Amino acid sequence: MSMIDLMKTRRSIRSFLPKPVSNEDAIKILDAARLAPSGGNRQRWKFIYVNDPQVLRMIKNCSPGFYGDAPAAIVVGLEDEGSGPGSVIGLLDIGFAAENILLTAHALGLGGCAVGSFIAAAVKKVINAPDNFKPVLIFSIGYADKEPPMPSKKKLSEIVYLNEYGKSWEKLEESV
Repeated sequence: MSMIDLMKTRRSIRSFLPKPVSNEDAIKILDAARLAPSGGNRQRWKFIYVNDPQVLRMIKNCSPGFYGDAPAAIVVGLEDEGSGPGSVIGLLDIGFAAENILLTAHALGLGGCAVGSFIAAAVKKVINAPDNFKPVLIFSIGYADKEPPMPSKKKLSEIVYLNEYGKSWEKLEESV
């Protein structure tokens, strides 16, 4: 499947089959995250892969946005280096890694969902993270029980301008 096809068919999966994720697939997903671009190539992110059912249950209990019974999860975060431009770049880096995680999972026949609704202090305690670690996203990972349809997306003409804000780009919709 081409990268464009992967992007067009990837969905946020919130219902999973009771089938474990192989270590090989987990490592491929984590390696794809590692290969994401990073500001200044600092690679400040940390990834905690969770496949222990008891730990997963505890993470789910403190994460209202974590739906379904995924057989695995990835907690992604940063070690605190204070505030300022570096902290924003670190969050952007996690965004790049996030897309790699989700697209790689999809390419491997797995599904996933980024979860931003969680109690950070509780997640830190569950994964035994140091005080300076800040969880940013959690990904549920597993085999999809059902594939949701594509949600509606805005037309390109609603979000893209040519050369200046508000200037429409003729024939934009015909190009896709």
